[in-house]
Amino acid sequence: MLLAAYSGYAQAQCSDSDFQGVFAALVVGSFITPPSGIPGGPTARIGRVTPDGNGNTHIDAELSLDGIIEPESYPGVYTINADCTANVVLQVQFPGIGAVPFTFTGMLANGGNNMELILINPQGADVRISLRKETAATCSNASLNGDYVMQMSGSVIFQFGLPTGIFGRVGKTTFDGNGNFTASVQTDYNGAIVPETLSGTYTVNSDCTFTVNFLLLEPTAWSGILSTILNGAYLIQSAPEGSVITGSLTSVTAAGSTLMPSVRPGRL
Repeated sequence: MLLAAYSGYAQAQCSDSDFQGVFAALVVGSFITPPSGIPGGPTARIGRVTPDGNGNTHIDAELSLDGIIEPESYPGVYTINADCTANVVLQVQFPGIGAVPFTFTGMLANGGNNMELILINPQGADVRISLRKETAATCSNASLNGDYVMQMSGSVIFQFGLPTGIFGRVGKTTFDGNGNFTASVQTDYNGAIVPETLSGTYTVNSDCTFTVNFLLLEPTAWSGILSTILNGAYLIQSAPEGSVITGSLTSVTAAGSTLMPSVRPGRL
């Protein structure tokens, strides 16, 4: 009886319709021996992904490619197999090159709320995508409200007043629901740990993307997208240019956040 029950639980049944809605995407990795015209080095994106449940998707993203920041918008197609594995082909845009087809493979999980992908073609890169669903129909400044743990990591390549090399940041960030934020963090600048107090403003758009602005050594910005499943957001440093830094926000207490976890009933 136990074996029969276990076997029934393990047999997932998925299809294209299980992957639909709005997803926050975080892309991290490096181009080691990239295709002609694509610079080598670290790369990252955060994006808003909108699969339609019929094998088509669209991505609006903020790209950091070896420290150069660019907005992007491009289409893709996908297939979700019965065992919940996924195949995705994105027509990824690169500055000065145009669309390059990138093929990813991975898996859909958590009732269609999560997906993990890795780039398999073209080879010569280590690029991975994590997607988390956003279930809110619309967002506003009030959608980002309360205390969050922030973590960011990456590298500084060329940036005024900062050492090149590894970068990390962890700490508490507080959003007041009205467009103002403060943060108390510890930041790793290539091995030197510096306590920092940050403050500034933020704007959440109706599509659940947002921008945070503050002054450090020069005007600095994070771009982000909210995710109900994350109970927070994905982030990328979008200004100034010269770094590849991504991260996340996670609500400290779900009861104090408008981003409550919600798992859609699914077949997984």
